[in-house]
Amino acid sequence: MKYINQKEYPHWLYITRQLCDKEEDREKGKTTTISSSGCGICSSIMVAHRLLPNCAFDLTDAINISYEAKANVKIGTDYQRFAPVFAEKLGLDFEKTNDPERLRYCLRTGGAAVLHMKGDRDGHIGVFSNGGHYIAAISEERDGRIATMDPSFRPDKYDAEGRKGYVEIKNGVITLTDMQVLIDDSAPAPYSFYLFWRK
Repeated sequence: MKYINQKEYPHWLYITRQLCDKEEDREKGKTTTISSSGCGICSSIMVAHRLLPNCAFDLTDAINISYEAKANVKIGTDYQRFAPVFAEKLGLDFEKTNDPERLRYCLRTGGAAVLHMKGDRDGHIGVFSNGGHYIAAISEERDGRIATMDPSFRPDKYDAEGRKGYVEIKNGVITLTDMQVLIDDSAPAPYSFYLFWRK
């Protein structure tokens, strides 16, 4: 199973200046990189390789899809724009939802997903990130926990205050967490879960 960590690509440009309201953000978007803004890009690569193990889909392919879909918005990726083009290019079935049971169904039927995490907000410390973030969901464990791959993973990430005890690390870079943690951590507007299956 392929894992890709965005933090290993601090010099790989991923220009994200579309739809920025402020001039300073448009300027910053000219120099954003995979390291700073590529969690959605990296999550798509992990999903692609989960579903199509022999595919050659890589950073260049994912970035090109983002540019083609005009998904390189704000300082990151708009998955509403990215996901349909990604699915079409790779020949995958696709669904977007906020329903955790649809996520479970996807994982139980051989699919994989990209999850949109919201981060910190009033009364909540983000488990996977302090700000907006995408992670890949790859399977459901027998005990019902969801196996994910976080493109900004580091071994001590989940030891921070507010995160400790919510995530178990398995086999190096795979993280296990309860569905309720994902629900609480997700960004429900407009969608939390982007589901993909092989046709």
